[in-house]
Amino acid sequence: MIQRIQQRPVGQRKLIFGLVIGGGVLLITLVTLALILLSFNTGREQSVALVDGVSTREFAVLPDDDAYPSGIAVGPDGTVYTGSYVSGAVWSITPDGMVSEMPNTREQIGAVSGLTVGADGSVYVVDQLDADVVTFGGDVKRIAPDGAIATFATLDDERGFVLPDDIALDAQGRVYVSDRGRSEVWRFEPDGSGGLAWWTAPEPPADVRPAPTGLAYDPAHDALVVTDSNLNAIYRVPVATAEAELLFRHRGQEFVPGLDGVTVAPDGTIYAAALSQNGLVRLNNDDLEYIVGVFRGISDVAWFDGRIYATNFDSFSLLVPAVNPRLPFALDVVELTP
Repeated sequence: MIQRIQQRPVGQRKLIFGLVIGGGVLLITLVTLALILLSFNTGREQSVALVDGVSTREFAVLPDDDAYPSGIAVGPDGTVYTGSYVSGAVWSITPDGMVSEMPNTREQIGAVSGLTVGADGSVYVVDQLDADVVTFGGDVKRIAPDGAIATFATLDDERGFVLPDDIALDAQGRVYVSDRGRSEVWRFEPDGSGGLAWWTAPEPPADVRPAPTGLAYDPAHDALVVTDSNLNAIYRVPVATAEAELLFRHRGQEFVPGLDGVTVAPDGTIYAAALSQNGLVRLNNDDLEYIVGVFRGISDVAWFDGRIYATNFDSFSLLVPAVNPRLPFALDVVELTP
């Protein structure tokens, strides 16, 4: 066969050579893609503890195949709240894991990104309005204790919210919202008025745009703890001054954590979701300690009474249609032994 090819005119030989090389490259590409898809379309994994004094288990299974729980919060009575990034449904979950859908949330909320709970039991929801990853915008909804749903806060400038992500309340009831698209954290008064761009990352590298992502109130320091998913940094920002202290920043390209949601224990210990590594981390001095691993896309965490509740967002399938989520969607609970 080689001899026959060599006897053909130069133009035909070049064409055949190009087809052979192109076919080989295409075959390699298809095999690589198949292996990648196979690696993601694997069995449903369960989180595992990585250190002593920590245990983890499944806490609650969510009812829908499009639940995609992005955010999580716990109320003063121990009720856990999460919501769907795709359908807008918000669920309340009893401490023993019984799941109930909150009425009318599916109809009035578009895409749940973050949640927090007020002292009176009101649930504040960051609504990105649309789960399409190429869309922008959003607002904050408030679900009152009687179940009424209303828009709590918006940005009135020409940009509005771009990629609002997480939400937290301070001791005075003021509401903070991170916006990764604007590289800002906004603050609102308890009634939703007086919105102002309260904080942005100081002196970011010239080649990286800050993206404040996870928010949590730190009562031990009267401060907000902020993660940045682009800088892979953790800041503590006093409520009184908004002058940030850099607590951690990942250096280098190996084992990038992909910091997302964050929570703070009453003693000031910081725990965060390392989405890129599917792990729960604890900040020890100026380093991260992985205490639980093998989540299915951990995007948010919430501390309550010696426990940390964690989401399994499993969002890769939203980006790549050929990848299936590992159903059923569920929340995990991590128990910490003193």
